[in-house]
Amino acid sequence: MKITPENVRAGADRISAENTTVTGVDVPDATAAMAGLTGFKTAATLADAHDATKSSFKVVGGRYERMAQLCRDTANTFELADLIAPGLVSASPWMSKKIGDGLTAMGDLNRTTPGP
Repeated sequence: MKITPENVRAGADRISAENTTVTGVDVPDATAAMAGLTGFKTAATLADAHDATKSSFKVVGGRYERMAQLCRDTANTFELADLIAPGLVSASPWMSKKIGDGLTAMGDLNRTTPGP
């Protein structure tokens, strides 16, 4: 696949679509299960698990959107640079490096809830 601003934007659109999918995942309400486990530690754990799962989907979705925006910004910057100084920068290595550096700078996924 040739790396072009159009292809990079198309990739960004697909990443955004995944964001929509991930953030749209329905996390079942644990209320009924918790009611059936009244008096057990598991009941409270279910509430925490529900909240952590919802939070995790939001975090992952947000990272997908940041990745998509990084791709769009990179494509726009390349086109602007090419408009100002045509041919000065080669699309393939330049955009690959910019996106790679940006993804590296995002770091690992952060915890969604404070640790012990």
